[in-house]
Amino acid sequence: MRHTSGAPWWRLGAAALILAIGLPSLSAVHAANPHAGTTLKLWNDKATWATYFNTEGQASLKAVGVGFKSVPYADTTTYQAAVRTAGRTSKAPDLYTWWSGYQMKDTVDAGLATDVSALWNQNKSAYSPGLRAQFTFGGKTYGLPLYLSYWEVIYNKHVFAKYHLTPPTTWAQFQAINKTLRTHGVTPLAATIDGRWPAFIYFEEMLVRSNPQAYLNLMAGKIKYTDPAVVNAMNIWSTMIKEGDFTDPGATKFGTSGSNNVLSYFTQGKVGMIEIGSWYEPTITGAGLKPGVDYGAFIMPNMNPTAGKNVIFETSPLVVSAHGPNQAQALKAATYFMSKAGQQAWINATGFTPARNDVKASNSLDQQMSATVNTGYTLIPRYWEATPFDIVNVAVDQFAKFMLHPGDPMPILSTIQSQADRSWASQH
Repeated sequence: MRHTSGAPWWRLGAAALILAIGLPSLSAVHAANPHAGTTLKLWNDKATWATYFNTEGQASLKAVGVGFKSVPYADTTTYQAAVRTAGRTSKAPDLYTWWSGYQMKDTVDAGLATDVSALWNQNKSAYSPGLRAQFTFGGKTYGLPLYLSYWEVIYNKHVFAKYHLTPPTTWAQFQAINKTLRTHGVTPLAATIDGRWPAFIYFEEMLVRSNPQAYLNLMAGKIKYTDPAVVNAMNIWSTMIKEGDFTDPGATKFGTSGSNNVLSYFTQGKVGMIEIGSWYEPTITGAGLKPGVDYGAFIMPNMNPTAGKNVIFETSPLVVSAHGPNQAQALKAATYFMSKAGQQAWINATGFTPARNDVKASNSLDQQMSATVNTGYTLIPRYWEATPFDIVNVAVDQFAKFMLHPGDPMPILSTIQSQADRSWASQH
């Protein structure tokens, strides 16, 4: 986005606009005019989150005199088209949700997102630089942290207790747990290719746990999928598949109905662990299991003990529209949303993992995980958002093929690399 010094206020970058409005304290904003109130439109494709959005919007209205209300779209495809079309016009939403990483880059390049770098700078000590990086392009940040989800191994505490197991801190301990569970007829880990996307789960974990820098280089197109580090990770994965560490990926589903769903197997103790984002915890809780009592979680340990402390995460942004009709008010709401009070209200409403390091999680398990991550873990972006989507779109089907028929990974990796060559060439 380019701006000129003589441009009218609605064309100014957010950093300049924030300076212009002075960013008074949250209490001062409302105290100056306690009876004023503006309710903005928040477009999204998350109809089931309407209560979350509206509760936070009411908290924002009470705190700073500017709130928001959910305007949901029924399906993602229609929603994306609506934002891309209306986002360039006077009919643009005030606020909207989107996706991070490479999936966000297109909307930023199209000029549909407002620079909110100033808000991040004001809250610099409360948020991880790795989180901010997912919304940053060309040195400017264009999104607020709508949610944060760490990828963890959720384990059945009763199964672990039955076989005298404790969460592992080394790869050798993790392998021993898998062997013990197999010996007693329990499948160690859930795996599925249902819906296509889950096929990348163990690929990213195997590579991050063996060589995190190779993973980051691969995501950036600095090495090839046929690189020895990637081949090594695939071979480790293949060995685990052949040893029986995973459920049948062609039959098992993450869905909550049917006799072969992951949740049913997990609650019955037929599967000991699920590698998944922390967003899956409410699903398990909804099945009657209590966090910290019936299930726990740990970060998968490293194969390479010198790999450092890393956790895979996913996030998505809340965006202030670049052409919204109420941009100054939207920035006030954004200021509240980024604040400690705003984030605490959001976590209280949603039960999500806190994005701020000074906000308390709503359950003991998330509190424990946040405390662990805050001991110096590096946030590693999830595969789905970390690299161009046309690569991901080919890769998930190839990984699914590998999960069903593990063996020589080179044909799989060569096919993905062919797409990666085309994708990275188009980036330049």
